[in-house]
Amino acid sequence: MKIYIDSDCKCHASNPEGVYTIVETDFFDGKCRELIEGYRFVPSGQSWTREDGEVFTGEMVAPWKDYAGLDAAQREYERQLLADMQAALEMLEVTPDEEVA
Repeated sequence: MKIYIDSDCKCHASNPEGVYTIVETDFFDGKCRELIEGYRFVPSGQSWTREDGEVFTGEMVAPWKDYAGLDAAQREYERQLLADMQAALEMLEVTPDEEVA
């Protein structure tokens, strides 16, 4: 999946102004926009320095927002996906009165 990172290695799900760096990773596959945008991603071969001077070398993925909120957003996203899939399946179901061609 393509994500976009800013100069502080914070993730973005889109790049409307073309200013972010494109990164390919499968870490965010199946994740909602809110969760993606609550993470920091340091690509392999790069580093990011935290405000206190500690250096993190990539590949590194970690939340920078409160994880409880990110987890709640992801769970709601998955519940909505499930509801959408169930609705689609119900539309495809054949009732006993119908013949299958």
